[in-house]
Amino acid sequence: MQRRISYFDVDWSRKDSSGSVRLAFDDRTFAELRGLSIEEMGLICNMLRAEKPLYYDDESERLTTLHDE
Repeated sequence: MQRRISYFDVDWSRKDSSGSVRLAFDDRTFAELRGLSIEEMGLICNMLRAEKPLYYDDESERLTTLHDE
């Protein structure tokens, strides 16, 4: 099920070369994207900063601007 992202937090470990993004949704729930590469972090952060609204689906692990109706 898609949920609309209201804000996010980003964490990057230079030591481990791994990152995570914590997504907060309008319904006050959260999802954690862990073990991200630098390429994934760049893409995800660019989408989160530039695109509004943005949705995330836990089952498909899909981040999208398209809202399922």
